[in-house]
Amino acid sequence: MSVELFGPRHIVKTPMPDGGFVLASHVPLGNYAERITDSLAYWAAVDPSRVFLAQRANENALEWQSITYGEMHDKARAVGQYLLDNGCGPDRPVVILAENSIEAACLALGALYVGVPIAPITPAYAKVDQAHEKLRACLKLLQPALVYLDDALHCESLIKEILGSQVLIMRSQGGDTCASLQAAAQTRPSRVDAVNRKLTPDTVAKYLFTSGSTGLPKAVINTHRMLCANQKQLQLIFPFVKQEPPVLVDWLPWNHTFGGNEVFFLVMSQGGQLYIDSGKPVGQAIEATLQNLKSVSPTIHFNVPAGFEQIVARMETDTQLKNAFFARLRMVFYAGAGMPQRLWSRIESMALESTGRSVAVVTAWGATETAPLATGVHFESHRSDNIGVPVPGCEIRFAPVNGRMELRVRGPNVMPGYLGSPELTQTAFDELGFYRTGDAGSLAEANDAGAGIIFEGRIAEDFKLQTGTWVSVGRLRGLLSGALMPLASDVVVAGAGQAYLSLLVFLNPAAARACAQDEQASLEALTRHPKVLHAVQQIIDQHNAAYPGASMNIQKFTLMAQPPSPKLGEVTEKGSINQAAVLKNRAAVVQALYV
Repeated sequence: MSVELFGPRHIVKTPMPDGGFVLASHVPLGNYAERITDSLAYWAAVDPSRVFLAQRANENALEWQSITYGEMHDKARAVGQYLLDNGCGPDRPVVILAENSIEAACLALGALYVGVPIAPITPAYAKVDQAHEKLRACLKLLQPALVYLDDALHCESLIKEILGSQVLIMRSQGGDTCASLQAAAQTRPSRVDAVNRKLTPDTVAKYLFTSGSTGLPKAVINTHRMLCANQKQLQLIFPFVKQEPPVLVDWLPWNHTFGGNEVFFLVMSQGGQLYIDSGKPVGQAIEATLQNLKSVSPTIHFNVPAGFEQIVARMETDTQLKNAFFARLRMVFYAGAGMPQRLWSRIESMALESTGRSVAVVTAWGATETAPLATGVHFESHRSDNIGVPVPGCEIRFAPVNGRMELRVRGPNVMPGYLGSPELTQTAFDELGFYRTGDAGSLAEANDAGAGIIFEGRIAEDFKLQTGTWVSVGRLRGLLSGALMPLASDVVVAGAGQAYLSLLVFLNPAAARACAQDEQASLEALTRHPKVLHAVQQIIDQHNAAYPGASMNIQKFTLMAQPPSPKLGEVTEKGSINQAAVLKNRAAVVQALYV
């Protein structure tokens, strides 16, 4: 049976009176589930012994522990009963302060099954003293009935100080909590199925917090409608997931919309398998990912470009990893940054070397407020800044703002608003009901609406030079970080109100040591090493030759002796850099570039 990777696209462009326009897909969205847990119930009935989730018992374990759809359905119903019996409800959510795990999934699905909203919050807010203000704000806003903690977190006193002594605090207890809840719930008459049937598409499923990079986090309301519509949209643009249930090895955090909505529910909706990866594309943590990819061959691999860079580098010398990775891979899905063309081409050539067939390289675009998918690349494209076209049922408005086109979104996948913030909700939407994303874009081809949208970064990050020239920071950062990879892990652009642009370069220590031919060099020493400085200068010179205008030309750069700090908010949960936080925290470094 032939596998159909991409769904049809029929994109229509409608001019607007303000000089902008609206793009929309005329592929019908059709019907979709009313509750996100409907797919769990479906697969539990159709194939209860099919594996749903798997994880390693610990980083040294050889075997995978797994849970089937039937087992998960039973646990979710029992957990839901326990939550109802213990004061949880539509106005008393469950907070999950934990890393990805089968245990956390059981609790989340149990809550969703009975209409108790879940609020996954990054454990970093509990681990780092500087982030306690954000945790305090989240908990005060939510007023949860139950808080679930990883065993490694020690913040009970802080939680009780914020919420009072009546809040129920639960720990993972080595992964046995949900089994205990299941046993407790089975001693009482079950009413969960009746409760589940009363849930509607407008029932709140989640509160997902934005990163809070420019202030305290906002709680984005995610309804069952948003989540279900988004999964139908994914299926329509990538129909092969219905033909071949996806098999994923994935680390993306569930407290973020990409990992917790798009990836997790893609697997559950299509009856796939998700192998929970304890690794990350940071330092030595990548080793766990590489071992997991040797053990399980994925059909789709979601990652950020820095993760793909490390996987490809290892595959150059590890044939076993390469063959396992590409054995049944249909698609590479990158997000968080542009994919450098060099890396893109190497992935394609490695797939041919290993299997004799090509692999699709795609990306998408959206926000926490859009569940997250709003556009997707479901056609042949070799521009890493092309974020695709509107998914079925979703409209993208190009609205003129300060000489740019802001991308705005309207559709069933868009949030109803922010929890407890009516004024913020009102300003988030324009007069036509489109959500204002704050991102800028343009058409890939002026005369072809179906050729895709070019992502041009955050409008709020843009600035003017002294000459009045606007600088599109997102586009510039994407070009330079791609050009400097793998020597640099990321870059930050400086120059607001100055005469010229400068660049803060964060080195990738392993690649920089290889460039310096000195495996023992410290990061500080590498920032002064002639070979490293020369290599960076050459790349910047090549960039400047290709982009000579003042809005793109880099006149000075500095190599950073200290990596970006998650504690100071310079790195998001996904591992992407927070430009504003870096410039604020390192103002002295920036000032030195303009002396």
